Amino acid sequence: MKQKRILVPTRSADDWKNLLAEPEKHWKPGYSAMLTANSWENASTASGLPLEICSIFNSSKENVFKGVELVLAIPEYRVSLKGGSRSSQNDVFAVLASQKGLISLTVEGKAKEDFGLSMGEWKQKVSVRGYETRLRHIMENIGLEKQLPDAIRYQLLHRTASAVIEAKKFHAISAVMIVQSFVKSDSENHYDDYMGFIQLYGKSAIKEKLIFLSDVGDIQLFSAWVYSEPTH
Repeated sequence: MKQKRILVPTRSADDWKNLLAEPEKHWKPGYSAMLTANSWENASTASGLPLEICSIFNSSKENVFKGVELVLAIPEYRVSLKGGSRSSQNDVFAVLASQKGLISLTVEGKAKEDFGLSMGEWKQKVSVRGYETRLRHIMENIGLEKQLPDAIRYQLLHRTASAVIEAKKFHAISAVMIVQSFVKSDSENHYDDYMGFIQLYGKSAIKEKLIFLSDVGDIQLFSAWVYSEPTH
């Protein structure tokens, strides 16, 4: 299902619930959907961003992030991908403005959930044509050309592609994919999967730091992992 372009502002975190694919299953205390909603709805920084996300932009030495502030944020934002009818449903999509231009941001909240299917598992669940078409579309939008290991998590790839796809629509100069974790334990929050994803670019994952991944055409692609204290 495509994301409608007519959007209604939220009044509280509770308004995020009905946007979930399975509200009764995913809207629970201590899980990422509710924690992400609370984090963004209660953001009190001058930038309009949750504190931990604001901090990684402020501490970055990249000129593209100077003076970052939130323009708009959309919960459970769907980005259409070629090769099938199912969209990439991002926990948050945001447009940021800096002194240099616009930034496209996708956020994947994580608490008691993993990153879903590996590439090997996903390949077994879709048609050959669908797999090849979607993978080609994703690869074109994440700045990678190498063959991907079966163990890489599919979710991290299409969330990153979503940031770039929307950056193109908004004529943004940068795209960023952030994992916002609400669990400190590396084993519980599946940090190893994120490290494996960053290694695809020949880089090392560093928590609380924006990492430049690649140039995708004229768009600079970054990623980061942040920890946010759970709020209720």
